[in-house]
Amino acid sequence: MNVRVMTDSGSGLSEKQAQALGIDYLPLQVSAGETTYLDGVDLTTDLLYDMLEKGDMPSTSLPPLGIVEDFAEKYEEKGVTDVVLITLSSGLSSTNSTVTAALQSHGLKVHTLDLYTTLGVEWYAANAAAQLAAAGVAPEEIIRRLQEAIDDSKGFLIPEDLDHLAKGGRLTPMAAKLGGLLKIRPILEVSKDTAGKVDVWDKVRTTNKAIKKAAEHIQESLTPGKEYEFFVMDSRNPEGAALAVKSLEEAGASRVLEHALYAVIASHTGMNAVGLQYIPKVEGVAI
Repeated sequence: MNVRVMTDSGSGLSEKQAQALGIDYLPLQVSAGETTYLDGVDLTTDLLYDMLEKGDMPSTSLPPLGIVEDFAEKYEEKGVTDVVLITLSSGLSSTNSTVTAALQSHGLKVHTLDLYTTLGVEWYAANAAAQLAAAGVAPEEIIRRLQEAIDDSKGFLIPEDLDHLAKGGRLTPMAAKLGGLLKIRPILEVSKDTAGKVDVWDKVRTTNKAIKKAAEHIQESLTPGKEYEFFVMDSRNPEGAALAVKSLEEAGASRVLEHALYAVIASHTGMNAVGLQYIPKVEGVAI
């Protein structure tokens, strides 16, 4: 058995970072104006944030199928038999089903699962899969361990730029205007409970209250005796990120990993968003 691990840029990894970890990388496409970028290849979060601050409305799409075909051909040449595929939620993108079908058409055995989310949880899952594969753990066991963790994970996003959501068609202009006047902040959930789609979990006055409420719910959701990894992400909102970290630490988190909000998600949330996520530690993985 010859196994490779593959992930998309929803993991927040750049192409170079993925290569250093021994992970094959599929960049999602981000289009702004007349230019289409490959996320993590010629697009960084800082470049995307600069676009957003100028008022651009980027759109996202699947990784180029040509890149998938190139990998499949290399796999055939090198005798790869199995691929552990880690992608963003099927509720957010058809990347998983499209890539799976493309790889299977070359006779490859694809081992995958629905993460029901993306961002830090996907980053962790991709790193975990790579570690376990390098340690010789069978693909079926890798997926079993990841599935067990995913079933007890959850994430929240608190967007601040309601006008951006309205322009992107994810919020009506009237709701955005009213929400801005009243300082209402939607708390968005993307998890197994929402079938991997974006749903409004709650609405709270002010970003700070929204962050604290999300952290409190995370504390209530943790299973006693389990060890977890916690993530805080933001799109140039250091104050919100600091509050989220503090709130999670007060909720019992011993360590919180901080990341910039990945480009493929920030394209839709806009600037100043804050995300909070957690996932149980996977057996045999140290990050």
